[in-house]
Amino acid sequence: MFVSLQFKLELKREDKEKLIKLMRKQSSAIRVAYNMLKELEKEKTKNPHAQIYHRLRQLFPELPTKYIDSAIYKAKQYPIDKPVVFGGRRLFEKLCKNHLTGKARERLKKQWKEQRQGTLVSIGSKADKGNRLTRFEDLNGQLCLRITTGNREFIYAKVLREPSNSKDKWLTFMAMLLESWQTQNYFPYTVELKLRNGEVYGSVSFEIPTPKVKYTKENGVIAIDTNASPIHLAIAEVSKTGELVSYKTINLHHLIGLSQNSKAHQEWILAHQLLDIAIQKNKAIAIENLKKLKKGKRGDGKAELRKRLHQWNAKKFLQKLKRVAMLKGVKVIEVIPPNISHRNAKVCTAVEHRQRHSIRICDRQKGIGI
Repeated sequence: MFVSLQFKLELKREDKEKLIKLMRKQSSAIRVAYNMLKELEKEKTKNPHAQIYHRLRQLFPELPTKYIDSAIYKAKQYPIDKPVVFGGRRLFEKLCKNHLTGKARERLKKQWKEQRQGTLVSIGSKADKGNRLTRFEDLNGQLCLRITTGNREFIYAKVLREPSNSKDKWLTFMAMLLESWQTQNYFPYTVELKLRNGEVYGSVSFEIPTPKVKYTKENGVIAIDTNASPIHLAIAEVSKTGELVSYKTINLHHLIGLSQNSKAHQEWILAHQLLDIAIQKNKAIAIENLKKLKKGKRGDGKAELRKRLHQWNAKKFLQKLKRVAMLKGVKVIEVIPPNISHRNAKVCTAVEHRQRHSIRICDRQKGIGI
């Protein structure tokens, strides 16, 4: 499945000026490539790509090679059998009427120039670690886009994007990115940047793999229980007959106090670690369904608990866990917690109904029992 996701970039002032200058160069290259495509199509020239490439190299010697290939790719997306107005036909026609004056006309003219000159496209490939010229990287827990502006010259822009819901494909993209960074098995993605109202927005296009589910509950499950007080994960390995094989806890106190981006990065790493355990054990995973979990209200004597729940969002972590499981072909079993008692960290979670799977897990003060 091929998808395209939107995001926003945050840049320093001097970096933004460099990016806008680069956008203007490639936008001009796209227009030249389009006009040459129309001419060569009329002449029925063989291998027009090579001729256009050599011409663009002469006109834009400072533009990196991959940007020229991407400009030709972008130009081929426009129809050559009818006139094309770069910057938008509707805006161009409004400007031609001259019925606007003053600030209104200047705003319209600025908008038209942004659409005409504010485009940067970079086609990715697996050999180039996903994308050579506009590559997503992690800098101290912050997702950034490294943009090549010249020969071995780069600028870094912060990526501002949060998942809108549990079905947002951005979760899948982040899981694929972290997997590629850890395994060095990269996947290609195409990045296109646009200038709009003085801000830089982008879109990333990539293909989501749909692997078959290989690890199911036939060999048992790895049950994962999220606990708020103290903040930790309880992990239990259960055989297919419902017997406890092993258990352990993972302390999460190191997440408290981290920034939102750093915390999200650590959660992605933890999700991959847990799924690696499930794959190693050849088992599915069982998690809690926390959609209807009540956080309580003021005056109920659970202020400390609510404070901890705000410091670490277990629902977001489980969303990441499910996305990583989907990419790795691991079956996810969601269970509604039947009885939850927050006092003394006694959280009891049913992994599945005993009549169906014969599994029930209790997380107590000293560990997990069956």
